[in-house]
Amino acid sequence: MNHRTPVLPSPRIDYRPERIWEARQHYFNEGQLPVGLLEQPLLRSWERCRQSGRAPQEHVVFDPVERSHLSALLEREHRLLQAARPELDVLAGRVSDVGYAVLLTDTVGQVLAVAGALDRHCQPMRQAFRPGVDVSEAAIGTSAMAVALAEQRTVRVLGPEHYFANNQIFHCCAAPVFDPRGRLMGTVDVTRDAPQLVTGVMGLTHQCAQQIEQRLFDALPVFMRIELPDTQGAALAFDRDGVLLAANGAARHLFDMPVLREGCTFEDLFEGRFDAWASRASRQPAGRLPLQMHGGVRLQGVSLPQRPAARASVSPAVPASAPRTAPLTVTPTGATTPLAPEHPVALRALEAGLPVLVTGETGAGKEVAARALHQASQRAQAPFLAINCGALTPELIASELFGHVEGAFTGAVRGGSIGKFEAARGGTVFLDEIGDMPLPLQVALLRVLDRGEVLPVGATQPRAVDVRVVCATHRNLQALVAEGRFREDLVYRISGFVLAVPPLRERDDFDAIVDSLCHQIGADASRLSAPLRVQLRQHPWPGNVRQLRHALTLAFAVAELLRPLTLDDFGQALPAAAASPTTPSPPQPSGTTAGPSIHDAQRKAIATALQQTRGNVTAAAALLGMGRATLYRRLKSDPELAVCGDPRG
Repeated sequence: MNHRTPVLPSPRIDYRPERIWEARQHYFNEGQLPVGLLEQPLLRSWERCRQSGRAPQEHVVFDPVERSHLSALLEREHRLLQAARPELDVLAGRVSDVGYAVLLTDTVGQVLAVAGALDRHCQPMRQAFRPGVDVSEAAIGTSAMAVALAEQRTVRVLGPEHYFANNQIFHCCAAPVFDPRGRLMGTVDVTRDAPQLVTGVMGLTHQCAQQIEQRLFDALPVFMRIELPDTQGAALAFDRDGVLLAANGAARHLFDMPVLREGCTFEDLFEGRFDAWASRASRQPAGRLPLQMHGGVRLQGVSLPQRPAARASVSPAVPASAPRTAPLTVTPTGATTPLAPEHPVALRALEAGLPVLVTGETGAGKEVAARALHQASQRAQAPFLAINCGALTPELIASELFGHVEGAFTGAVRGGSIGKFEAARGGTVFLDEIGDMPLPLQVALLRVLDRGEVLPVGATQPRAVDVRVVCATHRNLQALVAEGRFREDLVYRISGFVLAVPPLRERDDFDAIVDSLCHQIGADASRLSAPLRVQLRQHPWPGNVRQLRHALTLAFAVAELLRPLTLDDFGQALPAAAASPTTPSPPQPSGTTAGPSIHDAQRKAIATALQQTRGNVTAAAALLGMGRATLYRRLKSDPELAVCGDPRG
């Protein structure tokens, strides 16, 4: 991968400390800018340190690492770590004999991994080179890692070029690492506690960063990779619709796109249609085909063979090969089945930063749908963290979601702990059973959605977070609002788009779901005859996909080995399924014990939902968390409500 990131121009490779000391004299003692004595990126770092009120004589402390913080950090950066570890070991093998250790940081300067023989080095270096240690500019001043992050280029910082005096024993260089869309992910650093920068080390560090980027590019699940052999290694990756998913450094340099534009397509880069070019490429594997850039530049492209997709580090229920624009959901088996037609719209809403509300009956697969949205999004490689709002006490939910500071409550983790929103940085937080969230926490969630910040339990200052939010419920949120148990403003805020997951009895892909479930439990789906499948399809399945999986598991367990199954084999499972479905209860007559208040609350909720969706029955049913057929039946039995709904919706 060539042309990845520029290396800081260096007029002097040799170590000349007298010039650096002269620069320090001008800057720190005389208050003058050391023109011609210090490179501008280093001077900018000195300026930032000074403006933050730090003095160069301050003692630098490499704080110990809190285990809970380290665990969340490594989980969050698993994708980068997986790609980097082999390359870090290679680099360490090349530079250890000349006194260097190797370090990987994230985008804010936290150490993710180290490599090399650290026992040969001084104590300050051993303290710094530990996973989880903060080596950012704010923590330890000017360093190669900090300057590489700030300038997004390969740099070296030698001895007295470090801002703080007690860091001047270090001699280091660092290179930034970018993801396949050109976004900064971290840095690779090599450091030693002896003077001078050994010839070749800076280039090897730069090369290591490029190799990590190549691994990140190769690991992406895409539809087609195209290499441009007439360039210096440029390569592009597209989904099935020709949307550009990734480009290596050489390609971003060629197309003058340091960071890929959202929604950029094959047609935005080249003349002609993607489907036509891809069709030709499929008939000429590994053959060179003409490509013409807009403006007339002619190139040749080669469709590369697909590499096996890496297993997702989070969301294991979602296949890593799912293309971003091909709307798929995953049954509990890990196999794919089509989602509702609204899925692409929900994905676009999520990508635009709008919260998505997933509704549906218990067991229908709401979390599966949420995971599918995450995996199909641009944040697929970042964490997907789920929490069930109905499974924890209010105190624990607050700590789980927003974190806590030390001493916030009895049993609080020493040193405090980050919550799901901070741990999922760059990814997705899934709030299941949102209807069970306590009212005080609903206010805190509004802060996250409105301001993009969390306030940890016991803290006085909020922290910024960057996550997408998907919520789910099987309950009627409007009815909860009418009962005073849910904030009406939060309903509107979490419903940037409402995605309804249909119950199993309303799905038209029953056979595909059965086959997927059989695959998961290790059963032979061919033992289910077509007539038996019809009988199973006619069952109401109030527990939805979850219940069907249990029934199949039991049937295959009790049936004789290898023989075709019959309905009798399901006898232990199907009677339990005859219980009432978990659809919203129909309105009770006004004379029943439940009283007219529940009926009125439901009626009001339906009317409000129809008003909000401008009479669209499908959208209103999704907002209410009930099946469309159920809502149609309710409208049919209530002429006054029926006039609010559009029969075409």
